[in-house]
Amino acid sequence: MGKKNIRLIIRMLVILIPTYTVAYLTNAMIYTMPMLAACTLMAANLFNDEETEIRVDEDGGGDGDAGTLDG
Repeated sequence: MGKKNIRLIIRMLVILIPTYTVAYLTNAMIYTMPMLAACTLMAANLFNDEETEIRVDEDGGGDGDAGTLDG
């Protein structure tokens, strides 16, 4: 298993274990959704690598707006 797959499994466990535990213990969705959001944020910032790249969409010319909507 590669390094990315292991990190994916760790992130999934960080999200799923607390969320399902809260759902099982409370039987209420009102507590499950905030736990899901909090665990998602935590899992997204778990590893401090340059996994994401910054992408810039460059449509148009050098002067900014390259076209009009007139057709």
